[in-house]
Amino acid sequence: MKKDEEKLSLREIYKTNKDFNKLVNEDKYYLQIVSLASKIEGLPRQKGLHAAGIIINNDDLIYKMPVDVDEEGNLISDFEKDYLEEQYFLKMDLLSLRNLTTVKECLERIKINYNKDINFDDIPIDDRHAIDLIASGKTMGLFQIESLGMRKAIKELQPTCFLDIAAILALYRPGPMDNIIHYARRKHDSEKYSYLSEGLKDILSPTYGIIVYQEQIMQIANKMANFSYGEADLLRRAISKKDSTKLASYSKKFIEGAINNGYTKEEASNVYKMIYKFGDYGFNKSHAIGYAFLTSKMAYLKAYYKNEFYASILSSSNSSNFLSTISEMSQSGISLLNPDINVSSYNYEIIGNNIIMPLSAVKGIMMMNIKDIMAERKIKPFEDLFDFVVRVNKYKINSKQIISLIDAGAFDNICPSRASLRSSMPKALNYASMVGGDDGQNIIDIGMFPKPKMNIVKDNKMENLNKEFETLGIMVSDSPLKIVKRTLKIALTNISDLYLSTNTVNIACILKNIRIVKTKKGELMAFGTIYDESGEIDITIFSDSFKEAKPYLLKDNLIVINGKYNESRNDFYVNKIIPLGDEKYE
Repeated sequence: MKKDEEKLSLREIYKTNKDFNKLVNEDKYYLQIVSLASKIEGLPRQKGLHAAGIIINNDDLIYKMPVDVDEEGNLISDFEKDYLEEQYFLKMDLLSLRNLTTVKECLERIKINYNKDINFDDIPIDDRHAIDLIASGKTMGLFQIESLGMRKAIKELQPTCFLDIAAILALYRPGPMDNIIHYARRKHDSEKYSYLSEGLKDILSPTYGIIVYQEQIMQIANKMANFSYGEADLLRRAISKKDSTKLASYSKKFIEGAINNGYTKEEASNVYKMIYKFGDYGFNKSHAIGYAFLTSKMAYLKAYYKNEFYASILSSSNSSNFLSTISEMSQSGISLLNPDINVSSYNYEIIGNNIIMPLSAVKGIMMMNIKDIMAERKIKPFEDLFDFVVRVNKYKINSKQIISLIDAGAFDNICPSRASLRSSMPKALNYASMVGGDDGQNIIDIGMFPKPKMNIVKDNKMENLNKEFETLGIMVSDSPLKIVKRTLKIALTNISDLYLSTNTVNIACILKNIRIVKTKKGELMAFGTIYDESGEIDITIFSDSFKEAKPYLLKDNLIVINGKYNESRNDFYVNKIIPLGDEKYE
């Protein structure tokens, strides 16, 4: 089947495709199959339920449409969503949004730390400091504008108001993305532009002559060709669906209406062509404004309460943006601290100008364990490893979990040597079994058995860091990359800052994965993923660079790569790899 036939019906293909027609006509079995298939083609295959779709009507819906009842007694429409809209039923999709949870948590932290009750509705959307924060590119945690490409677009545009935020949210998608640079230049008076027709100036001047929103299409059709807004909306839908029959009809109506309003045929034709070209990519302005509304309010909280904001972001963050958030925090002067058995709780907490990791971040530690540890330290802080093991023995916190806490650095503030702590664990367990019963009551006087002495063992930094990574999923106290960067004499760029440069740069990184493939010419090249403490990115190593790079393409290898960021693909093209041996950072 040809690509342009994929959306045709079986009957249409039978009429237009000679090979298909011949195959069907020569075999009665095929003819029977196609005949039966054409009768059921386009019918619903099965019933499906939109989990978030809600229909609102002023009358009882059981008198308006066929309905079913689910197991919980809820009414379910038997109409398809598209038919519902055609029949003018109001369908709303209500979806949960993690960012709103972040905002709620941030406001709660502000209340606790500053005794301020901030109402979400009262947060301004055009605050100068908030807009400047977005323009700076420090957008981690802000709704819809965290990606490298989006940060690059923001740096180009340099937004100065709320409507700029809405515009960039509408433009940063395949298709209209090419207009970002023109929008930016026109905004800052470095590119001249026109409106195709002066009559469209009031519609297009807010977006510097560029059609950004679907609503602008409707306004143009209304003003130039006297389309009602209902007709203009149908035009918008026809364009987005590429409905050739309706588009031909609307084209004629548009041009005739524009001519009747004093526009030339050439003007009308050019504007309609522009609308048609834009139709696939138009973004709903109400969506863009809604998105920008949340983005700007989050930026306000981040600008004025950055510690509370970062703590809330980390508590609800997805893993893909975690490293980038930590890197941005560091650039803002906020450090991430290892968990601490005497301080950490369930969530990320603010300690001075730092943020401490929760005990819940430690692999193998359950919420019940955290509750027990917090209850015990409320009586008095833990003094040392032996004190901790004796006091939590009644809670059935096992040795494996305690080792995980040691590896995570949760005991660093009461004993800085993790190797000594690990080595002393057998002593601590024996001591706990001698002085304490299963119910936590001391069965003999602790004074009769003085605490054992800690074993003194020299720490191996890399062993500690590897174990820290295993238990936390991140190296917090230090990392091989940080150690290497302190010794290198060449300029380095963080992955999170790649959008700032159009030149060749060096990245100190770890190779997360690698896939070697053969080109059509029989040459070898590779695709992979690298990461540093600021984030991760895909890489491409073309055949002309592959041979020299091949010896170093090993998973988890620490390397410096030289190359260039490719914005359109959001990946990194590697020119060469500079290996770094273990001796560089032990």
